[in-house]
Amino acid sequence: MKFRAMMQDPEYMREFLYIIQTLSKLAKACVMKISMDKVYFVANEESGSTAPLVWVEIDPKQYFAEYTMQGVDSENDPHIVLNIPTLNLGTALSLLRNNPSYCKLKLTNLQFPCLTVDIDAATKSSDKSRRAMHHVPVDVIPRCDWPHFAVPTIPECKLVLNVPSNRLIRGLIDKIKNLSPTIIFYATSAGEMNLVAETDMATITTRYQNLELHTINPSDGDKSKEHIEASCSVDCKKTALFFSALQIPSTELSCGIADDRLIHLEVNVRDGVTIHSKLPAVCI
Repeated sequence: MKFRAMMQDPEYMREFLYIIQTLSKLAKACVMKISMDKVYFVANEESGSTAPLVWVEIDPKQYFAEYTMQGVDSENDPHIVLNIPTLNLGTALSLLRNNPSYCKLKLTNLQFPCLTVDIDAATKSSDKSRRAMHHVPVDVIPRCDWPHFAVPTIPECKLVLNVPSNRLIRGLIDKIKNLSPTIIFYATSAGEMNLVAETDMATITTRYQNLELHTINPSDGDKSKEHIEASCSVDCKKTALFFSALQIPSTELSCGIADDRLIHLEVNVRDGVTIHSKLPAVCI
């Protein structure tokens, strides 16, 4: 079992730091699933917590200048699955803020399994580079337990709309969470999305119009209708936590709504790198 990867693009390295910092704000630990064609990070705290289900998908060909892995079974199921403390990994990567020249990740075995982080970056006080190496303890998840740590699947949503800015939604939901325990996402095929919060005193609606329609999957009963509609009520605190945890300076956000089942939020960091979140419906 071997894993080694290296990044040399400063922008990619900072993005990687932002991704791990996002996960560290959502969960104490995450699962890292490594394969030949994908690297996944899945953060899902214990049931009953206020943290939403979030996972990150990275195409190593697009992200890493060097990438080598050899799984548990190199022929039938070449994967490595690790349980990683997100705060420790974020601390190890913090040097990536300072003009890094490279970042190496390597699975090592000292007295215990570790994800070794090797970074070379410039110091703030001088032009000289500084090399730092951290050994982050990890738990290697045995193959028999892999079914319990499967990567979530992207749900089929009735409507998926592209939202121009997640900052506007983040500020709005952060205020709504103090007024209502739930928030309703309502969208139409005409490119309109409403965020609705209901209280004993009033109903607050924020309307976004002329949004780009990304995907439409009408049900049999909706195919004859001129406009397709979809709505779902979700936990406001979970939604607010997802947006407040996002450290990625990205404005590309899509929102998919499966009627009364869930909403799927997807942040497109760049080609081959995406952050996903599923928010299940709640009864109102």
